[in-house]
Amino acid sequence: MVRWARRLGVRPEETLLDAGIHWKAMRSLDSWWRRGRPDIVHLSLLNLTEKRPVLEGKVEVYLHVQDGRVFALAPDVRLPKNYERFKGLMAQVLRLNRAPPEGRALIWKVADSLDGFLGNRKLILLSEDARDEADPVEILRESERTGDPVGFGAFPRGYFSEGVKALASRFYKIRKGEPLKAWDVACALANAYYQL
Repeated sequence: MVRWARRLGVRPEETLLDAGIHWKAMRSLDSWWRRGRPDIVHLSLLNLTEKRPVLEGKVEVYLHVQDGRVFALAPDVRLPKNYERFKGLMAQVLRLNRAPPEGRALIWKVADSLDGFLGNRKLILLSEDARDEADPVEILRESERTGDPVGFGAFPRGYFSEGVKALASRFYKIRKGEPLKAWDVACALANAYYQL
C-alpha cells in the first residue's frame, strides 16, 4: 500500500483501496471481504445516474461507504466512464467529503452515519436471501409512498452488516432471489424508474 501510494505521489491514507492491487494488505482489515472493490460501485452508479428520472430530480442517488459516511450525488453529476478516473474522483470525495473541491458540489457528504442520514426513516433492503419477493417497480412505489430509501449491497461478497440490517424495516428479493451482481440490481432499479 505504501509503495503504491509513493508511486502515485500521494499519502497512503489518500489511496483508494482496490483489491486487485492491495489484496495482501487488505487481509489484516476487519471485514476485508466486503472492501476494496470500487469497480462494483462504479458500474452500479453508472447504471443509476444519467437517467431521465434522476436528471429531473424525481429519484435521488446516495452512496453509503465502509466508514459509515453517506454521500449524495447531484442529479446532473456525470461520473467518469473511465475506471481509473473514477477511482481518482472517489479518492478525492473520501478525502475532502465533496467533489469538486470548489464551486457547486456534485457529490457531497450528507451524513456521518447511515443512522444519521435516515433520521426517523427505515431502509428497504434488497437481498437475495430475503423471504419476500417483489418487483422493482413495486419496491420503488413503496419507497415513494413511505419515504424510505431503497438500498442494495455493492460489496464483493457477504451480506449486510448487522448494523445496517437493524436500520431496515423490509427486505425484498427480486428475480426469485437469483444471485445478481450489484450492477444488475442497479440496472433493474434504473429500468423501474421509468415505470413510476
